[in-house]
Amino acid sequence: MTTTGSPPSNAIKDSLSPDRIEMLVVHCSDTPDDSPQTARDIQDMHLGFGWDGVGYHQIIRRDGTRENGRPDYWQGAHAKGVNDRSLSVCLIGRTAFTPAQMHSLAGLLFEWLALYPAARVLGHRDAVETHKTCPNFDAAAWWRSYLAGDGDGPVRAMHRKIAVTAEPRADLPLETEVLFGEEMDILERRQGYARIRLTTDGYVGWVPITATEHSGDMPTHRITATSVFALSQPKMTSSSLMRLDMGAQISILSSADGWHRIALPDAREGYVPAHAACPVDQMQDDYVAVAERFIGAPYLWGGRSAGGLDCSALVQLSLQAVGVDAPRNSGDQLAWVGSRFNELADGPSTAGRGDLVFWPGHVGICQSPDRLLHANAHHHAVATEPLAGALARIDQDTGQHARFFRLTGRPG
Repeated sequence: MTTTGSPPSNAIKDSLSPDRIEMLVVHCSDTPDDSPQTARDIQDMHLGFGWDGVGYHQIIRRDGTRENGRPDYWQGAHAKGVNDRSLSVCLIGRTAFTPAQMHSLAGLLFEWLALYPAARVLGHRDAVETHKTCPNFDAAAWWRSYLAGDGDGPVRAMHRKIAVTAEPRADLPLETEVLFGEEMDILERRQGYARIRLTTDGYVGWVPITATEHSGDMPTHRITATSVFALSQPKMTSSSLMRLDMGAQISILSSADGWHRIALPDAREGYVPAHAACPVDQMQDDYVAVAERFIGAPYLWGGRSAGGLDCSALVQLSLQAVGVDAPRNSGDQLAWVGSRFNELADGPSTAGRGDLVFWPGHVGICQSPDRLLHANAHHHAVATEPLAGALARIDQDTGQHARFFRLTGRPG
């Protein structure tokens, strides 16, 4: 992150050449861990030393907020002897840095490394010879461990939904989505991305690191409405803070008068109608009725919410609502169903509500003996249509006849 504005009077003499940056130096403020210092406090302290201003390029507060210090083009005043070839960041605190701070530090280092790929991550104590122990941990070892994903424990999605791609790049097609509050394990980190395994269905892919966060609040409820807004106050006319989708996992702080007070990112709180969520261990009893709520939702390859979803996501979300954990993709769903449930030998002639219908690359749900419910590119939406017409069209498109499976007990 680079600050803007006019350079100081000595900026030409003390300018920092991007070609020379070889260190990214981590410091701590050495202030009590319970003291909420800010960049302004560091600025005042350093001015008191007779310096030209704050000596660090970035400051990270206890809540993870990043604040600008010196611009990247100006030499810092943080590690004598290497100021002309390094950038610096200061963590507010002494020894017990918060997960939010470390998460924010990682995001900053990835940004810097994208600009200065040859730079090394070091702590102050390792960048120069000094009697100081700053930042009071081995920053280089922490960074290596962070990149490898060692010992992290699970993280949770802190955005409404997170795009998952096959490689750590934003310009690739959507593979699937992680919903707010869902848990995932980090397997590896690279280029500002984390390779994750989603606990919900075991899906592995890449997500932006900044969209994940360690959370001490275990989810207590999950969203059962197709989508709902978390509001700033427990009344319908208050401002919206965040949209949540079916399957999102939330932590309820209290409940009163038909509203749940829930935890949101950045230490915020919001309110959702009590009827829009249920305890995580409480299941619905009709998965077809759940799927019917999505009728009209737009079709989106890789999508997994009412804002856009594909055929297998419709099946997965609906089955999850009744306590059945299905794989994410239609091919895996076919293998999963085929190993557990009976295929109907007579196909459409014996089809009934709740049966699953598979073609190569596509899956749908029998809404009744003569209607098919599915998210599909033909309608560009979740649609219900006569089963006979859908069979004729999709059989021809795929070159194969549909296969029908009856889930034991036929949910719904």
